[in-house]
Amino acid sequence: MTTDKIEVTIRIDKNGARSLGEVVGDLKSQGLEQVQSHERFMIVNGSVNPDALDALRAVKGVASVRQDAAYKTQAN
Repeated sequence: MTTDKIEVTIRIDKNGARSLGEVVGDLKSQGLEQVQSHERFMIVNGSVNPDALDALRAVKGVASVRQDAAYKTQAN
C-alpha cells in the first residue's frame, strides 16, 4: 500500500545563519517534493510522506512544519 503524500507549509527561522537554499536542500534530502520556496516570506511549501514530518522538523533552520488542510472529493 502506498502512502499518500501530504502537503506541508514549512516556516524557516529568519534568524538562522543558513541560507534558504541550504535549508531547502536539506528538506529535499528528507523527502520533501514539489518544492516551492518563497524567500520573501521565508516559507517553503511541498509534499512529503506523513512519516517524514519529524525529519523535516529536525532540519536546522526550520521554525515549524504544518500540514496543510486537504479537501479531496471521495471516489465513487
